[in-house]
Amino acid sequence: MFVLHVKIKMKAGQAAAAEKVFADPFKAAITAQAGFRDVQFLRPGDDGDYVLSIAFENQPFQQQWVGTDLHGKVWPQMEEHFDSYTVKSFNAV
Repeated sequence: MFVLHVKIKMKAGQAAAAEKVFADPFKAAITAQAGFRDVQFLRPGDDGDYVLSIAFENQPFQQQWVGTDLHGKVWPQMEEHFDSYTVKSFNAV
């Protein structure tokens, strides 16, 4: 399994809007993709950063998703609420 953790610094006052985009168009779009396994938008327990956790069967499936027009539509809707983000990838053992 291939997993991405996107660590997100949210723009001030934008958390609720980002959560709404995740719950509606983003989650619906990603869950319909080939090789999709899991997605979670993790809210920090304190004033820390959000984490978007995405899992696909393998990296080629994840890259296929990134290349779709649908990703090009829904990811910018998420990203507009972020100050910045970093991405780390993992392969399950």
